[in-house]
Amino acid sequence: MAKEDSVKWPEVEEILQKAEKKELISLIREMYTSSAGDRMLINSRYLGERVKKKKSKLLEEHRKIIRGEFPPENESGKIRHAAAERAISDYSNASGDFVGTLDLMLTYVEGGIRYANIFGAADDEFYDNIEGMLERFCELLKTKEGQKYYPHFRERLANACRDSEHIGWGFEEVICVLVGDIEEFFEGEQKDTAE
Repeated sequence: MAKEDSVKWPEVEEILQKAEKKELISLIREMYTSSAGDRMLINSRYLGERVKKKKSKLLEEHRKIIRGEFPPENESGKIRHAAAERAISDYSNASGDFVGTLDLMLTYVEGGIRYANIFGAADDEFYDNIEGMLERFCELLKTKEGQKYYPHFRERLANACRDSEHIGWGFEEVICVLVGDIEEFFEGEQKDTAE
């Protein structure tokens, strides 16, 4: 058998041309269930607008859950971080939508910043959760898949840094350092591609 990386598309195409329809459907099902990228490709290619509308509705439902944990929607001042974080995870698992997941992560961070501005000092768990989510967001944005979405989030990141000013407890510094690092990363990427 030929080494996997030495097999060329014409050889694969010839094998697939001879395959039974049931075999091909089974192969596609396996790809669909095991890879978010393959699932997104198949959905977008064959289900198009219907899937986009469903994803959009699902995204808004999960955004509402996250916003419901922060003011002004939540007037109690008690945040259920696990519920908000679960909404992000549930959306990601259900949709395979990378950019939507990033959007929800940043929505969570923005909610935390609003909360800190309204209610002032919070406990260490609060700061750790918000900072950790922003850190994970930035890590995903630096990935090959995430890099193309930086322009989509650039302004919201800058606003997060600005809006965290004067919160105190080192929170502003962490938020602005993470935002500054991601800005520096992408400025470096732009310089590298220009050269």
